[in-house]
Amino acid sequence: MHKLRDLPLGLYEKSIDPKMSWDEKFRLIKDAGYDYFEIAIDATADKLARLDDRSGRLLIRRTCERLDTPLYTMAFTANRFFPLGSEDRDVRAQGVRLCMKALDFASFVGARTVNIASYDEYEKPRNLNTEGYFLESIKRCVDHAAIRGVILSLETMDSPFMDTTRKALHYVRAIDSAFLQIGVDPGNIHAMGHNPVTDIPAGGKHIVEVEFKDTKPGAVRDIFFGEGTLDFDACFKMLGEIGYRGFLAAEMWYHEDAITQPDIYRAREFLKSKMADY
Repeated sequence: MHKLRDLPLGLYEKSIDPKMSWDEKFRLIKDAGYDYFEIAIDATADKLARLDDRSGRLLIRRTCERLDTPLYTMAFTANRFFPLGSEDRDVRAQGVRLCMKALDFASFVGARTVNIASYDEYEKPRNLNTEGYFLESIKRCVDHAAIRGVILSLETMDSPFMDTTRKALHYVRAIDSAFLQIGVDPGNIHAMGHNPVTDIPAGGKHIVEVEFKDTKPGAVRDIFFGEGTLDFDACFKMLGEIGYRGFLAAEMWYHEDAITQPDIYRAREFLKSKMADY
């Protein structure tokens, strides 16, 4: 019988130096003991350019193959600034276009899932219209995901719109497609004042990825594993009890300052030790 420690554990791209070449990135995560690489595309110009760079995509795929290090998952956060529920039609349409391009990219490089930042609106007022537009936009994106054979997953966010697994499940059930599932972030759920141990089981077999970072109430970034208040022991025990089978990933943010630079080796050791025998 498989244990949590047998599941693939990946590393979020933003955890390492962005100036590294693809060859250096893949060699580093392999040396650190991770099973796969989670590529990350945000709204910065250089990251968005990847979506239209065929030679760059080919280089990524060939590097994966040559170094025998898979790229199972992709984090797509560019839609934070092009929210899928925006009341601005042009912004909403750009969000859908970018999400479809991300699915094309993922299909080409071999990523099985694209975990999106689940915002209906960002830094603007939310209402029933934004929720309705989000549902319409997600339906279009999921139709495209099905064509590409890539699963689109809704991440639990640091926003009241999608800060629990149950809220993500509402949209998964509404769309009712094998190509729309859930990516849970216990740290975000905890930081937003909810209990991930009681919330996450609601997602059941719809959960395809669990992204781990440590957090504190109201704080979701740059807290190293074990220095926040997330109960990792309880989270892994819960995942074992519900029989979770899917991807696991470690999420951190690289900084030039050596003092605040995350230790990806120690992060893996921390997570593997917390998995215990679940």
